[in-house]
Amino acid sequence: MHEASIAQAIVQTVLSHAEELEAESVKSVEIELGELSFLNDEQVAFWMKLGFENTVAQDAELSIKKTAAEIKCASCSYEGALKVMEDPYNHMKLPSFSCPECGSADIEITQGKGAVVRNIKIIKK
Repeated sequence: MHEASIAQAIVQTVLSHAEELEAESVKSVEIELGELSFLNDEQVAFWMKLGFENTVAQDAELSIKKTAAEIKCASCSYEGALKVMEDPYNHMKLPSFSCPECGSADIEITQGKGAVVRNIKIIKK
């Protein structure tokens, strides 16, 4: 259940910025969750709303966007999507950490592994 700890960190970030800017309220928060973070967006939203209760962000609109994983291959210079396969038994997507073009495992993940606060809209006092 790492969604709770990630959501708590996001809540602290939002509230810290709101306090720093002397916000009357937080209008909206935009979050980007990488495909390889394996975070459930509904659970992150639940924990964030719970963390925002009785704060200046209690009525904030949450927007959570998933970002696809992208890689760069050191062997063939492929840049693009990481191959992801559906696992029908566990109802989840499993990444294949190899280049979809040449099969090399010498890849760098360039996108899709983090959780990022993209935008916080506040109303100032």
